[in-house]
Amino acid sequence: MSEPITRRKILVDYRIRVSRCEICGRRYFPPKPFCDVEGRRSRIRYEDYFYRKGLFYSGAVIRRPTNRFSYLGSFISCIVEFDGGVRTPGRITDIVPDAGEVDVSEFIGKEVVPRFRRTYVDGESGLIYYSSLAFSFADDYYEYREYKPVKPSEGSEKPGIVGYGVYIPKFRVKNTNPAMGGGVVERAVPFPDEDATTFAVEAGRRALIHSALDSHYIGKCYIGSESTPYAVKPSASTVIQALELGEPYEDGFFTGGLDTQFACKAATDLFIDAVALVSCPLFKADYVMVIGADNSQAAPGDPLDYTVGAG
Repeated sequence: MSEPITRRKILVDYRIRVSRCEICGRRYFPPKPFCDVEGRRSRIRYEDYFYRKGLFYSGAVIRRPTNRFSYLGSFISCIVEFDGGVRTPGRITDIVPDAGEVDVSEFIGKEVVPRFRRTYVDGESGLIYYSSLAFSFADDYYEYREYKPVKPSEGSEKPGIVGYGVYIPKFRVKNTNPAMGGGVVERAVPFPDEDATTFAVEAGRRALIHSALDSHYIGKCYIGSESTPYAVKPSASTVIQALELGEPYEDGFFTGGLDTQFACKAATDLFIDAVALVSCPLFKADYVMVIGADNSQAAPGDPLDYTVGAG
């Protein structure tokens, strides 16, 4: 099995969306605006699988990826099946296949969860493409949690925290010289397809799950980081689109968002701003999302290299 043509040739949406015909029940991925059988656009509805579990349907180990995916080395390409018989191409992340022969059949039927990861980068400093067609096994590291948003029943005159989420990469490195790290014995390091933006999306997703808050209630998104992937483009715009924060508007969402930079406290200072914003009568939303995400930029051997991780 080669790398799925869908991942190579088109820009896949940040969410896993499927179209469904209300008349015959057929589902389509990539989504179609009409049904092949009924032919009616008016009876097509869209389903979102961003928060759902799927099953590993089939796959193969890719030993020599094409240029855009060479940064991954070897990886497991897969077909994932969701409810309703929907099958999507994808890749298993957070796993490095053994150098020897791998029996992919042992993964068939295992539950997998969509993860928001990098797909590839256009050149050394080009556009970064992200997708949720990367999957981890549901029993690997982070357990699956269902997202069940509910309408808030009552408010409070005082602003407070209604939910939180934490994401730390799976992999660790040991400090060879614990004395240099002030007692820190290991640090989290990202998988090759992770960066501060993917950390932010995963942490934000877990915060929404924990709070049971509908993402459309979020009126602003703050991202604090000193390691954003772009020099100019804010990570907040990607997080807003991926998590669908704010009210839908045309092809995007009507909400505010910005990044801030400040060594070691880029996000903590934003809590004060968030509290002030939701207390302001001119602000027409009740909720603000604040995320701190970083990937250590310390040089090898630097004192910070022994104490600063990722997440």
